[in-house]
Amino acid sequence: MFEKRIGVLAVGETHLSAEQTEEINTNLVFKARMHVLSSTDPNEPNKKGIAIALNKQLTNVEGVKTWRLIPGRAILVQIPWHGKLTLTILAVYAPAESMTANRLFWEELYRIWMSEGNLPVPDMFLGDTNIVEEPIDRLPHRADDTGAVYAFTRFKRLLGMKDGWRATNPDEKAYTYIHTTGDSMSRIDRINVSEDCFRTCRDWDIQDMGDLTDHQMVSVEVSAPGAPYVGKGRYAIPLYLIKDKKFMEFAVNEGSKLEDSLENQREDIQVLWKEYKENICTFARKRAKESVGALEQAKLKLQRQKKATLNDGSKTQKDDYQDSV
Repeated sequence: MFEKRIGVLAVGETHLSAEQTEEINTNLVFKARMHVLSSTDPNEPNKKGIAIALNKQLTNVEGVKTWRLIPGRAILVQIPWHGKLTLTILAVYAPAESMTANRLFWEELYRIWMSEGNLPVPDMFLGDTNIVEEPIDRLPHRADDTGAVYAFTRFKRLLGMKDGWRATNPDEKAYTYIHTTGDSMSRIDRINVSEDCFRTCRDWDIQDMGDLTDHQMVSVEVSAPGAPYVGKGRYAIPLYLIKDKKFMEFAVNEGSKLEDSLENQREDIQVLWKEYKENICTFARKRAKESVGALEQAKLKLQRQKKATLNDGSKTQKDDYQDSV
């Protein structure tokens, strides 16, 4: 979350009790960096669970409003944003045990919004929906239960939402979950956004999370309307280079040269210090590329191959699945 500079992270199937959430939020390690808002079903505390984690380095946690709509399944959060603006997010973890349960979940959310007059309309509605609207979002391709799909799309239209990744990639095949049976994949993890929010979204992505979860992560960068462009900030040497032998030898040698120059006072001290920092940063960038470059390039190559395989129209669905796996 911190490495990828994620401001808001929705997590499903958390199994977090209120006590465990409080423990995280008061932990000396975490409380300065993140704040967790969670919803658990008290009748089934070891099942379900939905949470939103806020990165304190990037988001304002003061004055956050929370509505726990369906215990363990749906939580609505309104976050203070830029100036007087707020960002309202609905996070869901929809039932997977049956299409009937899934349909009833969307119908219940629809009923809540129709009956509760004080609920704010979300800017984003995201999470594990455990349903797809189109056959292209399953491999092998198949349509989901029409009743559940209707309930889902009706609720989405009530909120004025659209699937941001699909709107950006109308014909592309990509999947976020390989089913436990090992014979199918689906894009059940979504970020739906309002039309206004969609205009300020960029960099839609589906990322592999390794061993952290059996789902891939859907992400997007959202800017506040009218907010000025903010760059990446000042360069910082990656911490892992402290253990890099070549980098440390270079840094020590350059430091020794700087000490000698300072003792002899052959040049202006500020100029020498500036040159030292520039040399260190230049070499750090070079070593960072050398140490992780090969691995990163191999990873990107595999991702490109997977994308090309899934979207190769000459192959059968079975070939698509086997090759991508």
